[in-house]
Parts: sequence; structure tokens; C-alpha cells
Amino acid sequence: NYTMMGDTVNTAARLEAGAKQFGVYTLVSESTLKQRFHDATGKEVLTSDLLHYRFIDRITVVGKSEPMEVFEVIGIKGESDISPEEAELFNLFHEGVAAYQATECDKALAIFHKTKEMELFKKNKYTPSKMYIERCEQFKLEPPVPPGQKWDGVFRMTQKH
Repeated sequence: NYTMMGDTVNTAARLEAGAKQFGVYTLVSESTLKQRFHDATGKEVLTSDLLHYRFIDRITVVGKSEPMEVFEVIGIKGESDISPEEAELFNLFHEGVAAYQATECDKALAIFHKTKEMELFKKNKYTPSKMYIERCEQFKLEPPVPPGQKWDGVFRMTQKH
């Protein structure tokens, strides 16, 4: 029997649950993408150099106060390529996230309604675009900060699952 403990394991468990909330299959933190290791030839490599991924959100997980950036892993470079349609999705999605973080909800909604139809798994009940549409609609009713204040762009997760 083995037991895993510690902060890294706790964060990984939160990201696994968070992946469902974001409508993605593989969600990793920025620290995972920044990991350095030596490949079979002895060359130092960053994990991010080996993967296709897209930025999903800036979050704090339950039990943490420090925000982290999280990313959807799309595939392994060399094993899968990004199609022109996927590249367009990722570029538009990035614009939508920027508008969302600037609390420009109408602009973000217009973009996310476009990307919703372009999502990798658009038939899934939940996708990153659908998640952002829900958040933007909620923010229009209840802004994340009072008028005149600048929002830090961090979504604070309130549930472990």
C-alpha cells in the first residue's frame, strides 16, 4: 500500500475535479508546464515545449489563497498537430478570456458564443466556452468587483469537487 500526501497532491486533486467544472479532460497548472527535466539525450527540456495547450483560467483552489494559471492539455507535439480551425478557436478563446478578465462581459459573451460552436468537444454538456458564457452572464448580474474597481481576474473556486 502506498499513500501520497502533500501540497502537490492536494493541488492535483483539486485540478482533477476542476477539469470537470471547466469542461476539459486534462487540466494542469503553470508549475507543471514550467517543469524542467532532461530528455533521453541529456538535453534540458521544459514540459511546455512538448505539449499543445491553451490557457483556461486564473484560479485559486479551495484551501489556497495564491492564484495559479491553469491550462488544458490538447496533445503532445509531434504526435498531434493543431489544425487551422483549432488554432482559430484558441486565438478567439484567448481574446474572449482577455475580455472576461477586463470585465468586458458583452464583448466576452460575443466571442464565447462563437467559440462554443468551435470547441474541440462541442457536443459535451460542458466546455470551456460554455463555462465562460455562464460566468459572464452571472457577472452581468453580480460583477466580481464594485464599479470603478479593477478586478484581478482570479476565479475563486469554492468547492472541492
